[in-house]
Amino acid sequence: MTRVTVLFVCVVFILPMAGALPRYAKPMWHGKCVKYCNAKKQPPRVSGYQVGCVSDRDCTYCKFYSCPEFSVCGNGEVPRPDRSKICMPCPGECLYLGETYAVGETGIMSMDTVNRCVCRGFIPEVVCQKKIPRPPPDVFCEY
Repeated sequence: MTRVTVLFVCVVFILPMAGALPRYAKPMWHGKCVKYCNAKKQPPRVSGYQVGCVSDRDCTYCKFYSCPEFSVCGNGEVPRPDRSKICMPCPGECLYLGETYAVGETGIMSMDTVNRCVCRGFIPEVVCQKKIPRPPPDVFCEY
């Protein structure tokens, strides 16, 4: 019984204080990404920013893209919230990674810098193909 108690005290109290057991780290920069290594939490949703992430087996790496400045649309219409309710594009436009695209526009570079996307839909959104696997975090966070 004494061995079990000593083992319990070591594992629960002494080893974590000594840094011998892994702890979930606070978010930190990894290239142009923010690295999150707490599997229990999702990266934050930040008002006015779209987020794109890739993951490896231990962490999630995210880039944040600011929404374009709110303004009057070319035809005088008022911008409306997109599907994500984060940004406000003009009617007939998609917002993707901080850029504006017209419905029907193709060849849009995807967040993963590998696949291609298109702006489409009655409520416009960017839809991306996923034919080529996402790059590893080091490549994703480089651009």
